[in-house]
Amino acid sequence: MLAIVEDDVSARAALHSLVGAMGFTGVGFPDAASFLAFGNLRQVRCLIADVRLPGISGPQLHLRLRAAGWSIPTILVTAYPDPTSARTALRSGVQAYLAKPVQPEELLACLRTALQP
Repeated sequence: MLAIVEDDVSARAALHSLVGAMGFTGVGFPDAASFLAFGNLRQVRCLIADVRLPGISGPQLHLRLRAAGWSIPTILVTAYPDPTSARTALRSGVQAYLAKPVQPEELLACLRTALQP
């Protein structure tokens, strides 16, 4: 299962539809707090999170999960790509940092890498 944390309803629906079309099961969350409250974190194989979320940002969510011992591959997406933020995120262990609108081929390549055994 893929977790999609995106506060924009239409963007979340688009990502959910896209990963579904790629053959993955996605579960959407409007913010990091609702994702963290999710009772099935063990089933999450990859996290796709917006960089700018209310409360806890995508990068902060990734760091919080790692600090708690969860090693969920994380793909960050943003409408405001910034090379400095991308470098910082990648150095922190994020799998990928993608610009919106997300290109299907690019996301699929990232997911394949993230989900390798």
